[in-house]
Amino acid sequence: MYEELYVALPAVDRYWERLGLAPAAGQPDAALLDRIIGAHQRSIPFDNLDVCDFHLPVSLGIPDLFEKIIVGTRGGYCFELNALFDAFLTEVGFEVAPCMARSLKDYGYLQPVMHRGALVTLDGRRLYCDVGYGGPLPACALPLEDGARVTSCGQVFRVDAAAGSWWHISYCGSVESDAERPATPVLAFLDQPLDTVDFVPLSHFASTHPNSVFTQRRMVNRRTDDGNVSITADQFTQVGAAGKEQWTISGEEEFRALLAQHFGIVLSR
Repeated sequence: MYEELYVALPAVDRYWERLGLAPAAGQPDAALLDRIIGAHQRSIPFDNLDVCDFHLPVSLGIPDLFEKIIVGTRGGYCFELNALFDAFLTEVGFEVAPCMARSLKDYGYLQPVMHRGALVTLDGRRLYCDVGYGGPLPACALPLEDGARVTSCGQVFRVDAAAGSWWHISYCGSVESDAERPATPVLAFLDQPLDTVDFVPLSHFASTHPNSVFTQRRMVNRRTDDGNVSITADQFTQVGAAGKEQWTISGEEEFRALLAQHFGIVLSR
């Protein structure tokens, strides 16, 4: 019943091609891991369209995810993107295991665990990796080291040990900012590897329950070379070196045009 959660990728070379990277030779290292994470965030968008717009069942089987995201050049949400990412890292030679996480964005209440991340063990270090969160998250791995500060793409993040085996990621602003700003909580993750099958019920809730944020509003986003682009509900936002642009999408035709232009998504339905 769950065998397809564990099968190998159908074609590793197609994955490298989708990332815009040449296949790596030699032993996997931290530089390669960061390069893969950054390329993943730029090349493969986050999108919840199958859940929010089309009300389709979400398969976490590796063949289905490969066909949708790699062959079909679509995006996905965390349970899809990080599942495929884990399978790819395993093929490349990394030691990786999935972990549960929760958003710390302030909605006025504690959000349930509805996120999948990845824990990589490399050269005796534990690292948190993520290519399936809307942001802000760094385009690199984060060390499980209390108080560690990591700069990525001009943004500063901090990692803090929390109660039990939980760790918190906070956004500390841009390196160009002159003024000190309070750190903004972003994500909590559990340093406890789970089994892939454990995410099936979490994904089912996230993709079907009316209280899930994924069923309530359309979300599409992608990292760019100098910022990011996103669609949230009917708002399009582009952030780059020239500043920030934002406007309300006028209708379905403009929405589909923006999807194709900025996210490489051409809808067939």
